[in-house]
Amino acid sequence: MLWRVNVQLIKAANDSHLWADTFDRKLTDIFSVESDVAKAIAEQLRAKLTEQEARVVAAKPTDNDEAYDAYLRGLAYTNKPAVMATDARKYLKQAVELDPNFALAWGAALLRRFEWLSHAEPAGD
Repeated sequence: MLWRVNVQLIKAANDSHLWADTFDRKLTDIFSVESDVAKAIAEQLRAKLTEQEARVVAAKPTDNDEAYDAYLRGLAYTNKPAVMATDARKYLKQAVELDPNFALAWGAALLRRFEWLSHAEPAGD
């Protein structure tokens, strides 16, 4: 199956179109698609990536596609109203269960847990 990703750079100050490109790829490795898109954007911005930044862009955070999908779903719910916090925790928990070595998922899950605790009502006396 072939997937198409359309990318646009828009200057927010005046809503002008700076650049666009289309990436047609077989989605066998989502991380290579993300890396290609990130590199293309950096080139258009004339950003000079250090060796370390280039390694970060090319790095795969997990080899488990299901864990990565759950992580992305969890992140999407972290930016939603508090009633959806349960969904964020559910997906992030699923991500770390699928790949216990997935550091980004652990970090997001722990941050979500901390945010939830910091907004919890104090226990009564």
